[in-house]
Amino acid sequence: MAPPRLPKRERTRRTLIDAGLQVLADRGDALTASDVVAVAEVSNGTFYNHFTDRQAFLDTLAHESLIALTRGSADDTEGTDPAWRFAVASTRVLVTARREPLWGHAVLRLAEIPAPPHQAIQTHLRADLAEGHAAGRFRHGDDTVTIDLVTGTIMATLRRLVTEPGHGDSIAAVVARLLVAVGIDASEAHTLAATALDTELAAHD
Repeated sequence: MAPPRLPKRERTRRTLIDAGLQVLADRGDALTASDVVAVAEVSNGTFYNHFTDRQAFLDTLAHESLIALTRGSADDTEGTDPAWRFAVASTRVLVTARREPLWGHAVLRLAEIPAPPHQAIQTHLRADLAEGHAAGRFRHGDDTVTIDLVTGTIMATLRRLVTEPGHGDSIAAVVARLLVAVGIDASEAHTLAATALDTELAAHD
């Protein structure tokens, strides 16, 4: 049986978001509402029926794409070693912020609201930590302290990447340090982090 068809308003909103993600990838900081409606093939009025302004739209894009990033990472690494999944997911978020600073700034803005964006990535993170701990790969599981350590470090690194271009911590170094923090041997952690970074960069060459 086919899934139920979304209401027209939700379909239009989804079309705008998909168009926005495409424009964001193509134009970065130059994204405008006019660009988005041109790709979505809707009117300017339709855009403003769904979003109050460009910033509200960017906030929505950041939240939606962060969820999509973590879900895509989980799908791409399903059934693999939890440490590898952890490395790929963490690397993907940070590489995206470095590649698309506008997106990174929008994520940081969202961190100030009651339901911050890092909550969107915690579902998969908790699953990976719990599985890694159960399998004996991690010393620490999905407890609050570990979750805060990981998400806090990722958000702090993301901030450096978008506010200090060229001066942020090495993404591989951050991911390796996080792997060590949850219990992976330092040598293996650095190998996993470096491989995850190379893989992610190669996917966008």
